[in-house]
Amino acid sequence: MHTTNVRAAPAATPGAASGTVTSRSTPSGVRPRARTAPRAARFHLTSAGRRDRVRHVRRSVLRIAVPTMAWTALMLLLTDDYGLPTLFLFESFLPPRPDHVPPFWFIEVLLFTLLVVGALLTLPAVDRLERRHPFGLPMALMALGLLTRYDVLGLRDRIHLPSAVVVPWLFALGWAAAKAGTVRQRLLVTAAALATVPGFFDGEPAREALIVAGFALLVWVPSLPSLRSVNRAAGVLAGSSLHIYVVHWQVFPRIDHLSGWVALGASLAAGIAYAALATRVTRALRAVRRRRA
Repeated sequence: MHTTNVRAAPAATPGAASGTVTSRSTPSGVRPRARTAPRAARFHLTSAGRRDRVRHVRRSVLRIAVPTMAWTALMLLLTDDYGLPTLFLFESFLPPRPDHVPPFWFIEVLLFTLLVVGALLTLPAVDRLERRHPFGLPMALMALGLLTRYDVLGLRDRIHLPSAVVVPWLFALGWAAAKAGTVRQRLLVTAAALATVPGFFDGEPAREALIVAGFALLVWVPSLPSLRSVNRAAGVLAGSSLHIYVVHWQVFPRIDHLSGWVALGASLAAGIAYAALATRVTRALRAVRRRRA
């Protein structure tokens, strides 16, 4: 029996383009799961120097954007599924179209948030503030993000509010959860999740309950007993989660009429294969770069 670190691979969820959101019409059970905020806080907001922190964030942006754009470019050539806004990952920033949900809205939100965090970390004052108040700063940002979460200023009646300006409160909450080091702080972030997540996904109380439960597990249970084989399988799925999400839009709908489970399995397999290919290409490029250096 082995121990699986829950906090190393948390399962929070993304938000969406309005104060209350729909299921986003994801065509399969392969729903996006945002492990991003706690992961960013744990692996980027370390005791490393400011420049190292910024460099780590920049690498994360590239790891997300490059495989997403590469797949989208290929599908742009082979299918009619996508257009240029999807390719350049800004579709969710455009005014919404009836009965259309940007397929990569979650990735666009994630990239936007990471870019903002990276830009803030370049400022020495912000870097010092985060080191001095590692829990207080994300909680303050979460509170600020609630202005758009609940549209306190009534902006939605006048302009299109993209997901990228609505969801950051959830990123900040996950960031705070990763930095919660005392019982009082854990109680505070748990209470914040209980207070703010319900009502976010319109008409989906079961989904919201799952989110809150997963968030509480992340905050209060640092590890779970597990088997080595299960850990290995979970590691493969976690490492391929972005690629699974990216490719399933082309795989799942084309097989779903046969069997939802078969379509799900095919989506997972295709995503894992794409992740393996992307890893090989990345390593090959690094090797070429080292030889030229």
